[in-house]
Amino acid sequence: MANLDPQQLAAVKTDSRMALVLAGAGAGKTRTLVERVAELVEGRKVSPYEILMLTFTRKAAQEMRTRLEERIGKAAYRVTIGTIHAVALDLLRRFSEHLGLKGKSLTVYSPWEEDFLLREVATDLGLYKSGKWTGVNRGEVGFCFSMYYTDGIEPEEDDSVRKLFLAFIARCRENNAVTFGGLITGMRLLLNQMPAASYLQWRHILVDEVQDNDWLQWKIIHEMRRILEASLFCVGDVDQSIYEWRGAVPDYLVRHAHEFDVFRIESNYRSTSEIVLAASRLIEHNQNRLPKTMRPARVEGFASCMLNGVEAWPEQDSTALACAINGYLDINSHLMPSEVAVLARNHKLLEALGETLKQYGVPFVRVGESTALTNTEEFRRFHAFLKLLVNPYDNFAFLLIKDLIGLSMPAYAAIRLRAVMESTSHFLVWMKSGTIEGWQRLFDEARNWKLSDTLGNLYSILFDPSLGQLVGESEWNPITGMVKAHEFARAWSASNPSGTVEEYLSWLATYDLQDELKAKEKEDAIMLMTVHAAKGLEWPTVIVAGMNEGTLPSKQSLGSDTAVEAERRLAYVAMTRAENNLILAVRPEEKIVNGRTYRSPISRFVAEAGLAQEPAIEIVQ
Repeated sequence: MANLDPQQLAAVKTDSRMALVLAGAGAGKTRTLVERVAELVEGRKVSPYEILMLTFTRKAAQEMRTRLEERIGKAAYRVTIGTIHAVALDLLRRFSEHLGLKGKSLTVYSPWEEDFLLREVATDLGLYKSGKWTGVNRGEVGFCFSMYYTDGIEPEEDDSVRKLFLAFIARCRENNAVTFGGLITGMRLLLNQMPAASYLQWRHILVDEVQDNDWLQWKIIHEMRRILEASLFCVGDVDQSIYEWRGAVPDYLVRHAHEFDVFRIESNYRSTSEIVLAASRLIEHNQNRLPKTMRPARVEGFASCMLNGVEAWPEQDSTALACAINGYLDINSHLMPSEVAVLARNHKLLEALGETLKQYGVPFVRVGESTALTNTEEFRRFHAFLKLLVNPYDNFAFLLIKDLIGLSMPAYAAIRLRAVMESTSHFLVWMKSGTIEGWQRLFDEARNWKLSDTLGNLYSILFDPSLGQLVGESEWNPITGMVKAHEFARAWSASNPSGTVEEYLSWLATYDLQDELKAKEKEDAIMLMTVHAAKGLEWPTVIVAGMNEGTLPSKQSLGSDTAVEAERRLAYVAMTRAENNLILAVRPEEKIVNGRTYRSPISRFVAEAGLAQEPAIEIVQ
């Protein structure tokens, strides 16, 4: 542990059963977590099986395991490491009978599938007709499910949404499925319905990026700690909490810090002093935080002839910014394109920049395209075939493919009726019917195939003209989307040659933007991504695009101190991704479109970081 600084060492060596490590950006939180596990295993002779590490992304979990293996050897593979959603899925598959589900065949519905199925259930209840909600407000439906997924709260008896909610949950159980949001809720139910202390060995729980937990995740962590009589070692930073829009509660740490023994690690080993000081000046404007002093620790490295650590570029619309990036790479010839990242508040700005970069011949990859593909109808229909191989009880997956296998509405209705009479699934009834031999043979034989073999045979039969499938027979023209879905699955199979359909679907169930990034980061190209996707990453040069009022901070946040604080944290995270050079690119403050003048002054965050005069806070004429 000679490589730890005094603050890190104090955290690693603590005997506290409730420790909170406030880790500033670039302060070595991963090193601290790895050394804490090494201390438990080697110093205190704790069994690796007794350790649970929860990370925010799968990419972070893989990095944690790699570094842990380097530190403690093969014992690292006996430590449970994963996102809370991945751990929840594993527990639900292992102990699903406690919730009335059917073991490993459990499948997970994406938000797109959830919305599709919700409309189907609402239609059966007469609450959704001709593409419109009737008798219930769609906003109230969304709020109800959001409360269930983030707080674990079901609608009250007199709530107009309750009937739909209960019918939807029952339909999921009938299909032996859970929604992605329901993974965490299911995990909590499981912990309270099974003798967890007897089944689970975890006695030490370590949580990374703890500031991004929602209320339900906090409840689960504390319930596991209580039920398992485990110690809790949390690492996080309120200043880097940027996921409130999906339920994170950074305020939890502010209000509950007194329940922990608090340690601070404040030396920044990532960035130059100019970057550290600029980011510190910015975040000090936030009031709702746990103060810490971020100190630059590294010896200054190379400073380019174009910059001296931090600079603001004015008047950078997409065309000017692309030109400037091209010039920047020419002047700084020692830089590889992959050492540069452009971060923005939203995808729209990145799309426009990407189109212009093409004209200059600058290599780039835009993170978010594959993730968008996973939410398309074509992608979900293609994968419904695979889900049925794992979970033959999934009536919803069968619904998604019924037209693709040539099943008419009368035939489908007959199958549903027979399934009710025989207490079985729609798919299993259809498999017995022998209506289209090629399809039934495919499903019957594919159960013993690897994913690569399954994909090849599925693709060939989907596009077999003799079956009359897909080509010209559907309003939604699925050809392109189906091909891309096939290519997506083939890419995973190429990286996992012996992988099974079940393993692939488990991986896909918790797919996120950083999984997409992992597939693209080997390319020598500039990375274009949102700030949210860049969380936990770093590059020698970072360009933050769109540093204007109305973009960062967003137009919706203006007028609310709390919302602006959330946007300031987002800007802080963006700035602290930079190692050597940080560029804040400001779009033109005034532009005329169709005779109207639009004003978007320079972001207040640029001034707060000490790089410009205070801007006027106005957005549109």
